[in-house]
Amino acid sequence: MKVIKIFLASSEEMDYDRMVFGNLIRRLDDVYEKRGIRLKLFEWEDYDSAFNDRRKQDEYNENVRESDIFLALFHKKAGQFTIEEFDVASETFKAKSSPKVYAYLKDLKPGEEVSKELEEFKRRMFDEMGHYWCRYDTRDSLQLQFVMQLQLVESSMGDNLVVENGDVRIDGLKVASMDRVKFASSNENYVKMSEELSVLPGKIEKAKERLQKYPDDEDLVEDLQQKLDHYNKLKKEFTEYQDILFDTAKRISRLQGEHITERMRRAMDAFNEGNVREANIILNEAEADAKRFLNDYKQSRMITEQKRQNVICSIKELTLKASTIIADDSYPIEDGVEIADGLFDQAEEMAQTIDWDKRQYAKLLFSHGNALSNYSRYTVKQNHLIKAHRLLEETISFGESLFGQYHPSVASACEQLGIIYKKLGDFSHSHNLYEKSLNIWKVLTGERSVEVARVYNQIGKICFDQGDFTSAASNFERALHIHNNCYDDNSAIIASDYYFLGVIYYRMGVFDKALEYLRKSLSIRERLTGQVDPWTLETIGSIYKQNEDYGSALSAYEKALREREMNDPLDNNLLTAFTRDEVSDLRSIINNK
Repeated sequence: MKVIKIFLASSEEMDYDRMVFGNLIRRLDDVYEKRGIRLKLFEWEDYDSAFNDRRKQDEYNENVRESDIFLALFHKKAGQFTIEEFDVASETFKAKSSPKVYAYLKDLKPGEEVSKELEEFKRRMFDEMGHYWCRYDTRDSLQLQFVMQLQLVESSMGDNLVVENGDVRIDGLKVASMDRVKFASSNENYVKMSEELSVLPGKIEKAKERLQKYPDDEDLVEDLQQKLDHYNKLKKEFTEYQDILFDTAKRISRLQGEHITERMRRAMDAFNEGNVREANIILNEAEADAKRFLNDYKQSRMITEQKRQNVICSIKELTLKASTIIADDSYPIEDGVEIADGLFDQAEEMAQTIDWDKRQYAKLLFSHGNALSNYSRYTVKQNHLIKAHRLLEETISFGESLFGQYHPSVASACEQLGIIYKKLGDFSHSHNLYEKSLNIWKVLTGERSVEVARVYNQIGKICFDQGDFTSAASNFERALHIHNNCYDDNSAIIASDYYFLGVIYYRMGVFDKALEYLRKSLSIRERLTGQVDPWTLETIGSIYKQNEDYGSALSAYEKALREREMNDPLDNNLLTAFTRDEVSDLRSIINNK
């Protein structure tokens, strides 16, 4: 069993925040234990206070040196021993690349002031170490930043941190709410969309009531339809924007603990304050400087380490802007994708010119390919997929030569490339890449990890699309077995597994199993959302109809119809018309019996 040792340092003023950290790590330990990993937290309160002939702080420092992650919490003060522990951790990292060192600074409330000791420590931390601290104001923000960093330290795992219905979760465990992390809750565009989504349902209900009184009024019909169309469009855009902000936050998390420039620090602060536009304005300066630094490097007769570091810093600044530009709503999304692509191209040219560390270059290629693959959701340009295909192939080749076949970067690149092949309609190549990724994850994480389950699902969907329902069912059953060990019964992931298995067994004609899984999926989704899923109900109704249980079929279709009519009061949707026809059909069959 692998153990990740975490040392938590802070002054006494941070008692509550240390308690939050302790509770989070205990919950995460339950999640990670299923992967064969334990999290061990060390706090000075837990340490044996028995007398011995060593200075007690020296013993704490030994634990710092042996840790994998060092965390220091600050608010208004910086205690002498906390600073000493931070320095020990930093020096140890320089010597053996461990522990990863992170400082967390809690935002001040009105009237609070930072001590001179903390102000001096912050100056030294950045000026001498280039270290960017993590700012937080809520428990959600504190927890989210730590979990993002934990995933970077535990590199044998994939990225399992996702946003589901506004909550950030890892393997089903809620870490934070997007409404309580500042990069979202203070983002003008996010707040505007969120507030509009909250009031639109009320406006739609009032429009429905007016239309019921005057059903022949064409202006009222048009008004209601416009509100419904706007609501559905806004929901989709809001979900996409949540994902974009979250992806940018994860990119910034990767830079925390690394050496960064003052410009990057200001841009990261602006993003974390919810001001994406300001972050991009700050980083506009980076593009001009990048060209100047590159030309200086190319034309110089003597290459100094400083000139090389200038280029490396520019690479980091350009890739940071490639993330923030997508989150800037002042640009049309397709324009943002084009700019981001160009920034990555510029960064790759610089990396090649200075013969940058091959491992770092491989990460850069993967970031570029992965970004284009993800951004293809927001643009119709096929050239982005084709370019992502080339970059990910290069990433796999680089990864295998640098790290060997069994490495998370190779597995992740294979999955991303598999997604691209699927989008291009080449199911055979997609299937082969998923199988390759599956074998790598099995070696790295064991047979029962969520990474393995995720790939089983992807392979199952490929088999389903190809009409191989037996193989599709087998892969989804394997994924479900793993998910049942990793998540609680109310997980949306398990509900999704049940739904797909229900549809697969329905297509295979195994109706009893299909009904079992579809009912389970329906029940979980209703508990999670408070709504019934019409697609699942209609599939259940179709099974009953084929079994000539017309009463049960009618009941399922009537429930589905009520759900569809709630979202389609003007009856303009073909799905509503189809469901209504089925209800009419079934009533006729029952009445004629």
